[in-house]
Amino acid sequence: MKRITKIISAALAALILASVILTGCSGTGSVFLKCGKTKITENMFVFWLSRYKAQFIYAYGNSIKSEYGVSTVNDFWEMIYDQGTGQTYDDLFTDYIYENALTYLVSLRLFDELGLSLSKEDTDEIDGYISELRDNYAGGSRTEFNVVLQEYGINEKTLRECYLIDKKITVLQKYLFGTGGPEAVTDAKVEAYYQENYIHFDQICVFINECPEISETGGYVTDSEGRVKYRDMSAAETVAARAKAEEAYAKAKAGTDFAGLVSDYNENTETAAYPDGIYMCSDQILYSGDDANRIFDTVSGMETGEVKLLELDNSIHILRRLPLTENAWKISSNQDFFLFYDSESSDYISLGEYIVTPLFLKYIEDKRKEYADSIEVDEAIRKNCKISKVKENYYF
Repeated sequence: MKRITKIISAALAALILASVILTGCSGTGSVFLKCGKTKITENMFVFWLSRYKAQFIYAYGNSIKSEYGVSTVNDFWEMIYDQGTGQTYDDLFTDYIYENALTYLVSLRLFDELGLSLSKEDTDEIDGYISELRDNYAGGSRTEFNVVLQEYGINEKTLRECYLIDKKITVLQKYLFGTGGPEAVTDAKVEAYYQENYIHFDQICVFINECPEISETGGYVTDSEGRVKYRDMSAAETVAARAKAEEAYAKAKAGTDFAGLVSDYNENTETAAYPDGIYMCSDQILYSGDDANRIFDTVSGMETGEVKLLELDNSIHILRRLPLTENAWKISSNQDFFLFYDSESSDYISLGEYIVTPLFLKYIEDKRKEYADSIEVDEAIRKNCKISKVKENYYF
């Protein structure tokens, strides 16, 4: 259960408010969600389902099949997620996209209430891109392009509407949280996010089963892409490593100076670059694999100053939880822990830039509560439109 929860969280983190274009269920354009004069249609909702389905299969299809013993992802949708309620993964993922659709609905209403609008440059950009798609998929023919799009339950007009929605959300977010905006990010907001979402620890790492190759100068050997090379350890080496780790753990539990133990026992030399210890964010570890997940979960369950031993596949970690250093995200030697990869710019952004999206989502969540009595849902559409039923859309 924990593993699939991590996958869901990681996959959805990539989806929330991303620029996605999705297919229609019946192609009728029936109103699915309504808040005042703002509407989300059935086409839009299932289009989001379909595009996300493609993203999920591309990113996690192979791991889902191997971890859950299913031959296809279609079998995965039918599996029970919650034995108590009988909820399937189909229900679970569809509900997540439904929640995202509500975020769009409320955001669009707020966009109109604030009197915001798209610039000519924004609409020209969208129209230019759609024109490129029409050329690439239909030789410039609008009629033929609509035939292509019909496979996904939409036409060119709906495609354009979806792009306009994405652009409006971007404009709204920048208006609220950009420089000079009414909700602009301050140091206090960054510090509050850091205090709520990060853990801080130091560790002693001892390798078992596999260990890094060491060069003649004592550093790690890396491949052409800069990744550390590992070699298999002998059985005797692993036995000795386990004894070493147990010895270090016993001393740490007895109160021996931990910094001194790190100096004497730690084999992960890369951590020496971080004198203030290691920081991990609940958001960052979603993409970092099982080892990072287990370290994060272990430290999160510890008290400050507590020491625990954690064995992973190829390493044993003696972990000590530390209190959060105030404004650690401002300390230059800590910067590696406070950078987030931004797929839109293909570059790393600071913690202050990153938290705009989660703060925006929290802001919209509060607005959704405010608008709750005026939100209308077509329950028949919600019941019938499922992620398992839509065709995955890799193209639009």
